[in-house]
Amino acid sequence: MDILEKARFERIAAKDRWFRALFTERELEPISAYSPGRTSEYLAGRFSAKEAIAKVLGIGFMGKMKWRDIEVLRSSPSGKPYVLLHHFARTRAEELKVGTVEVSISHQPTVVVAFAVGERACECARHGQL
Repeated sequence: MDILEKARFERIAAKDRWFRALFTERELEPISAYSPGRTSEYLAGRFSAKEAIAKVLGIGFMGKMKWRDIEVLRSSPSGKPYVLLHHFARTRAEELKVGTVEVSISHQPTVVVAFAVGERACECARHGQL
């Protein structure tokens, strides 16, 4: 779980070098249609989700893992967030036998909260189970 003050995120995102290091092009695609307030809320949610996912993986962003190793995208038409792991994040998930990561993001006027859960990769098919 991660909770983030939107004002703190806005200070971080105001620095262009950080902004480009935090998000992938696919994460940034939807914001062209958003108002500035909605853009900030959307990206703060993704930032918080990445923090929560890093906790699921038991690692932080100080070492080998980069922010863009975790991608939080929206499914259409529901808008439900989903997670794609790349590079070091994917390797770490495989080490932990995490097959998928589910994430939920919630916004309030001054804060955003994200909750992530790693689900073990199922070996049921090998054993004839569903």
